[in-house]
Amino acid sequence: MKTLSWDKIQQGDEEAFRQLYEQYADLLYGYGMKIAGDETLVTEAIQSWFVYIFEKRETCTAPQSIPAYLCVSLRHMIVNELKKENSGSLKSLDEVGTNEYQFDLEIDIETAIIRSELEKEQLEVLQKELNNLTKQQREVLYLKYYKKMSPEEIAQVMGLTSRTVYNTTHMAISSLRERMSKSFLLLVAANLWIFN
Repeated sequence: MKTLSWDKIQQGDEEAFRQLYEQYADLLYGYGMKIAGDETLVTEAIQSWFVYIFEKRETCTAPQSIPAYLCVSLRHMIVNELKKENSGSLKSLDEVGTNEYQFDLEIDIETAIIRSELEKEQLEVLQKELNNLTKQQREVLYLKYYKKMSPEEIAQVMGLTSRTVYNTTHMAISSLRERMSKSFLLLVAANLWIFN
């Protein structure tokens, strides 16, 4: 895969723009679906954001982290749409009702069984425990382990400090450890996240 050049995007290079879309559309779709769960809302937000980037390309400065920049922007677009749906009374994602903002973190059980040879029941226990984490903890773990973002990128995406990201990650892992055997958690981490 070619290295993405933001300068070429700013110059209107359609191939560079196409590469930007192809490289990050799936990441944005997965992240957007975790936030809103509404395919129409997410796909329209992604399309609107890429149109905006193309139209404003000359004035968009090169981001430090392209995936973090795109995720932050998508998150803001989704929040704004959810605000509209809630008559403008919404201030943040934490105020979105449970039905609108679940941030579910799911394991692909079939793939995980094949790759790690863990029992389905063990993965279901892990899924249950993941669902017991807070929305913020699930989102941090998703961005860290599934999307391979650094704590600084996660902080930028979620509007948190790096310290809060570290603390949230620590609290989530500690919470999982309390409920599950340490050896099982290490086995799952090694097989699902590190080699993903």
